Amino acid sequence: MTRDRRRALLALASLAVITAGVSFVFWATRPVPHGECLVAHSRVSTIGSKQPSGRELEELAQRLYEEAIADGRCEPPWPRWRTWVD
Repeated sequence: MTRDRRRALLALASLAVITAGVSFVFWATRPVPHGECLVAHSRVSTIGSKQPSGRELEELAQRLYEEAIADGRCEPPWPRWRTWVD
């Protein structure tokens, strides 16, 4: 194997290791919910009223979840790595 080919393979392997390391750090530090947190919402609709879309329902659930965290009814999400050391 020539010296240039070895350098190219070493550079490619180094790039792969760096990319894997950065990806792992990104994945490990993403906040994830933990514990149980139930968020419920009900609404009364009338005949002929427009049904909310799936996106609207997801946004409503996210807003209610954030309000529950702010009120102290649910624990806030924390980085994934904290579950490894707890």
